[in-house]
Amino acid sequence: MAKVVLLGLEIAAARQIERALQDEKHRVVNRSLEASDTEILDADIVFASGEGEQYLALLKRVRAASPALPFVVVTRLPETSHWLDALEAGATDYCSAPFEPRQIRWLMESALARTSPAAA
Repeated sequence: MAKVVLLGLEIAAARQIERALQDEKHRVVNRSLEASDTEILDADIVFASGEGEQYLALLKRVRAASPALPFVVVTRLPETSHWLDALEAGATDYCSAPFEPRQIRWLMESALARTSPAAA
């Protein structure tokens, strides 16, 4: 069971992610993009809104404090420049809505596997 922190997601997207992960018994916490570093860094994985520029500053701050923390950017913006900006800033992965529960579970499992001690 992992602690999943959702940052700045619209209610519908947050609920979709919560439903996708509920069978796995993960603990999902929904916060604003202004969440404290303590709340964010205590997570096993972060799913954050990729809308606007605020998430890039947050991502850079998280990377500076915890380079290995999985950070998935969730957005409605499909343009290549947005996902490239996120990945270049250090995102583990990028997910464009609408998304399927299977996709969210795969993103989570993949990100956690890449950052687990066994993967190193």
